Amino acid sequence: MHKNITSTIFYSLLFAMGGAPTIAMMLILSQKHDPNIMYQAFIGLSVIFACILVPLILIQNAYLLYKRKNPEMEEKVEVVSKIYLGLNVFCLVFWLCYQFLY
Repeated sequence: MHKNITSTIFYSLLFAMGGAPTIAMMLILSQKHDPNIMYQAFIGLSVIFACILVPLILIQNAYLLYKRKNPEMEEKVEVVSKIYLGLNVFCLVFWLCYQFLY
């Protein structure tokens, strides 16, 4: 398999696992509500976002696996791979800042 296709699949799966909790926590932190509700909202929003992100990314990855031998696809997904890598780095930095600054 080509390098860009495999990295896109890996980074997108990594984002599917870490992106949902990150998006949920960002939404929760933007609200000024009772801290006791925060955990319940975090779990609920994480599940909702995961139910949206995971199927979309699995469909995308199935399509990439189907088209993996197409050289044109290799060039097209290079940007997508870098976007997913950037999103993963952003999620990591967000959680490190949340852990040590809050």
